[in-house]
Amino acid sequence: MELSQLPGLGPKRVQALRKAGFNSIADLLYNVPRNYLDQTKVTAIKDCKAGERAVLIGTVVRSGIIRGRRNRFVATLTDGTGEMSLLFFQGTSYWAKRIQNGSKWLVSGAVGEYRGLQMSHPDMQPFDDDQEFSGAILPVYSISEACREARMEQKFFRGLYKTIFKFPGLTLPGLCPRELTDYLHFAPVMENLRTLHLPKEFSAIYKAKREMKILELLPFCLRMVKRRENQRLRGHERQIDLGTVMKIRATLPFQLTGGQEAALNTIIDGLNGKKQFHALLQGDVGCGKTVVAMLAMMAVCGSGEQCALMVPTDILARQHYKSLKPFFEAAGLRVQLLVGATGAAERKQILGELQMGLCNAVIGTHALYSKDVTFSKLGFVIIDEQHRFGVGQREALLSKGDYPDMLVMSATPIPRSLAMTLYGDLKVISIKEKPAGRKPIKTRLVTASKRDDMKRFICGEALKGNLCYWIASRVESGDGSASSPTGERSIRSVDEIVAELRNFAAGINGATANAGINGAPLVVEGVHGQMDEFERDAIIARFAAGQIHILVATTVIEVGVNVPAANLMVIDQPDRFGLSQLHQLRGRVGRGNQEAWCFLMQPEGETADTSMERLSNFAATEDGFEIAELDLQTRGAGNLEGNEQSGAWVFRWFDWIEDQELISQTLETAANILKDESAFDDNAKGKIQAWYAEKPVVNEDGVH
Repeated sequence: MELSQLPGLGPKRVQALRKAGFNSIADLLYNVPRNYLDQTKVTAIKDCKAGERAVLIGTVVRSGIIRGRRNRFVATLTDGTGEMSLLFFQGTSYWAKRIQNGSKWLVSGAVGEYRGLQMSHPDMQPFDDDQEFSGAILPVYSISEACREARMEQKFFRGLYKTIFKFPGLTLPGLCPRELTDYLHFAPVMENLRTLHLPKEFSAIYKAKREMKILELLPFCLRMVKRRENQRLRGHERQIDLGTVMKIRATLPFQLTGGQEAALNTIIDGLNGKKQFHALLQGDVGCGKTVVAMLAMMAVCGSGEQCALMVPTDILARQHYKSLKPFFEAAGLRVQLLVGATGAAERKQILGELQMGLCNAVIGTHALYSKDVTFSKLGFVIIDEQHRFGVGQREALLSKGDYPDMLVMSATPIPRSLAMTLYGDLKVISIKEKPAGRKPIKTRLVTASKRDDMKRFICGEALKGNLCYWIASRVESGDGSASSPTGERSIRSVDEIVAELRNFAAGINGATANAGINGAPLVVEGVHGQMDEFERDAIIARFAAGQIHILVATTVIEVGVNVPAANLMVIDQPDRFGLSQLHQLRGRVGRGNQEAWCFLMQPEGETADTSMERLSNFAATEDGFEIAELDLQTRGAGNLEGNEQSGAWVFRWFDWIEDQELISQTLETAANILKDESAFDDNAKGKIQAWYAEKPVVNEDGVH
């Protein structure tokens, strides 16, 4: 059924719904109420008490914006028994237009007290004089501006859902099969949706929400349990070459930390076992994961099997190849580099060596899982920066061996709740120590009014040899960031910041004619992901060589750039990045033994309190595990399986923070479903498997 077939929806309203993201009946039904108003009891204002929630019906008698250090809109509501102040600190202009003196409202919120009773940002529903008070439980929906302009507000949506659920045989595609909901003693999905949109009891709302959350999480858990079971049935025994590992360890110019030692031992034990070994090695930026992975590769290559190390970018692949090759050669092992830019003749040679077993290990990018890449005996796959790859890409590389072992690595620690589900099929190994001699990176918030001071400090330090990254959140002016809540003018692009710093540096260069590194004037360049790869790498190489003092960049430098002389970083618009991404960026400095600084440059205009709190929490810690939990709380899990091409399984119902207690229960439920085969006939099994199956990933080589 099309939206236009619904009664009361003319072309303008359909257009407004589409603008708000509702393109189908399914979109409307999955538009979950954000709250519920309990009209079963309306409180008189005179009976309200601070600390309690209340539902009020009253008329606004006074209203206006009070200007000061922090503007606020205040409206006074009366019901004849008393007065309640309604405070709005955000969207003051919006509420000033919307709440007029003499208008009647249904108001719900927490009661506070400061010079009288008040509510801050309560739920506000217009209440017509001729409207009958129903005493019901009312769903409260998020209303877009487009819908408001088309006069589609709460009353309209409540009526719309009543109409939709009157249609006989109403159903949606991709629902959990009825056989499975019956097995779980759950209500059918459509019945739960009806309960949420047309509620009668709060207990029923709670039950419907809980069941929808479990059904949303269940496909993840079924896949994890299935993978775990498959691993128990696969794998082969090998004779690990510990001699080569010990030989190469003796040549390292440093001692392994306790965390590295423990991680290596765990991995070696897993590789030495009879069952397939899949693990996640996680640890902060600079904790030494790569050397652990290299030694594990030595153990497998020395036993006559091949290893593949896949990374997300050419520059990271080349960096790993350059740093690891001497150790492989010292062990008498041959390692090759295979990236997209590898020439045809060289590529042909490398593919031949891999196929014939002449090459022990290969380091590369997505090029490794191309169809023409074959191995003689692939025994171990390592995937660095694993969040950059989808599950399908991971499986495509694994399919090139006879159930090879796998180690995925992440410099973004995984919160425990995600590790139990998204990585439930992996053994989680953590390194929490950093190599000796690394100094903490000092992180400070800088207000927009101090921008010139910041530029003066950075330019002065850069001329002394302390190289600086200046991070921008956009590539070029007008690249689609108009929706930013901080305003379009304050969002500077790479090109704009380069020009800004060059203009600022012109005065410094003129005043210090022979200052700087080797007497050269201050040099500012920019890089971003849309540049030609060779041009970008050449600029980064010049920066690493000290020929560029300030490198303005997007997150293209987030991984694979190692410049020990870079001890300064400025991040423009830090509120536009996730905390884990900020942590990754910050990890580009402090890679030597000198003190390093990271400055978070605030945008012009007022910054939301939530954003300031979030950034302050980030600045207060360097613990990536703590930051990962903070990021999960503030931004959510996002597209968890790294499968951006399919966009599958972005959660509507389940909340990784509030609903963590459901994870272990749902994992247990998934295991029971897969064990209890007799509960389902073949037809039901097929429908259930189709419902939770992973979606295929398509790339330039076809479907994997």
